[in-house]
Amino acid sequence: MKIGLYLTLFLITSFVHAKQLALSFDDGVNPDLNVQALTINQHILEQLHQHRIKSIIYPSVIKIGDYAGVQLVAEWGKQGHQIGNHSELHLNLNKDSISSQQYIDGIRRAEQVFQPLQGWVARYRYPFLKEGNTQEKRDAVVGYLKQHDYQSGAVSIDASDWFYNQKYLSYQKHHQSDQLEKLKQAYIYHLLDRADYYDQLAIDTIGYSPKHVLLLHVNAINAAFLDDVVLAFQQQGWQLIDSDKAYTDPLYQLSSTVLPAGESIIWSLAKQQGHADLRYPAEDAPYEQENLKRFGLL
Repeated sequence: MKIGLYLTLFLITSFVHAKQLALSFDDGVNPDLNVQALTINQHILEQLHQHRIKSIIYPSVIKIGDYAGVQLVAEWGKQGHQIGNHSELHLNLNKDSISSQQYIDGIRRAEQVFQPLQGWVARYRYPFLKEGNTQEKRDAVVGYLKQHDYQSGAVSIDASDWFYNQKYLSYQKHHQSDQLEKLKQAYIYHLLDRADYYDQLAIDTIGYSPKHVLLLHVNAINAAFLDDVVLAFQQQGWQLIDSDKAYTDPLYQLSSTVLPAGESIIWSLAKQQGHADLRYPAEDAPYEQENLKRFGLL
């Protein structure tokens, strides 16, 4: 069966209803460590401009390096996108070795770097989507964010684009153009499938299809394929909306009492309600084997 037919069948068989989606991008890129950093940043911004999409970037200081990396983040604000806070050191709050005070200090120091930039908004996204493995840590950070008027940077659709990016970089390095084309189709299928999974989970959990926020990263695969990704979502019936509009959905005012805290807000609320057979949110290789086989990548 031809690769394109898989996507066609996926689009035909997907249940279509009024669905809205905003794109968000984590981390940023470090020009001192990545020779493609400027190109990656520019290509993503060009494709967002082409589709008239206003997004939000959540940069982490450790991910962007020094002055040159900050300038790449600044370009997002200059082009009308929002700039949030993704912490200084990209720490995992669910690790026992990370204290709430250490974590909060990282939020504050990152704000000092990004707050002066055009496009800054006080919106925080937890690294790894981990919000604390104890009630004390969870509540301490939530309290700090509320005290400093931070809004939610939650996602409803968690997608392991980083896993596909690793494969993209490998194929790119070895000039495997045929594999790159197969990977593009597999990546699109993966994102569409992930979006439909979380959309149905939202309907089952909160009773409606919300204005979704998709987690992506500033990386090579999105620089290469974002245009194709947007077109595929539109073909499936999704409306691409600006990130600030998405965050007006009441979903992002909700919170879960589940510990460890975090993950997609939809996933966390579903777990709190006792939904059975939830797929582990940080999916990668174990879940992707069939998809990779489907497109001839195994």
